[in-house]
Amino acid sequence: MPIPPLNEQRRIVTEVNRWFSLISDLERNESELNDIIKATKTKILNLAIHGKLVLQDPNDEPASELLKRIAPHATPCDTSHYENLPSGWAVCRLEDIVDYEQPTQYLVQSTNYSDNYKTPVLTAGKSFILGYTNETTGIYDKLPTIIFDDFTTDSRFVDFPFKVKSSAMKILQVNKEINIRYVAYFMSITRLVGDTHKRYWISEYSKITIPLPPINEQNRIVQTIQDIEAKLNEITAEL
Repeated sequence: MPIPPLNEQRRIVTEVNRWFSLISDLERNESELNDIIKATKTKILNLAIHGKLVLQDPNDEPASELLKRIAPHATPCDTSHYENLPSGWAVCRLEDIVDYEQPTQYLVQSTNYSDNYKTPVLTAGKSFILGYTNETTGIYDKLPTIIFDDFTTDSRFVDFPFKVKSSAMKILQVNKEINIRYVAYFMSITRLVGDTHKRYWISEYSKITIPLPPINEQNRIVQTIQDIEAKLNEITAEL
């Protein structure tokens, strides 16, 4: 072990401590900024689903007319959670515009994953991609779609072919006349918390009401969110 003179040892320790202190400050600031960015994204989504993110266009077809076409048998729902929505917006239940499919035929048979394989195996939770499989059958490709964890109510927008690991999932298809990304954004900030051993989609989550803007405004909202998220992601990548 190389040993410098005692005074130099002291100077080295002082300098190392100074740099460690600076690194700790940077890490703390990075964590705080990440928290701010996360909160900003949530705030943007909340503004979006309350009609406060983009301007309304009176020439847009009202969402009520859209619902008449795609969900003529939908029953009226409680609008108390979404008072003062802009003109042209409507409120419906998720089940009025979303169909679900059980994942049984898309379950992966082996968990011997490898990055050399092609098809991702997904979960709706934080990890999202559990690994990659070389299985060539039972691959879900009716895209885009939303995967929904029936226990945690986590959800993910997916636009690439995949398989799943757990049967505790619903694969959701949104009506083609609705912007699926708008629904995915709504679901990403709308969760139910309760008994983790309970399945939620059929009994509760599908009954949740969603504020629905005209389709043109849905498209404007999605584009605006994507533009803002891209800028925030650039900031995150530079931290």
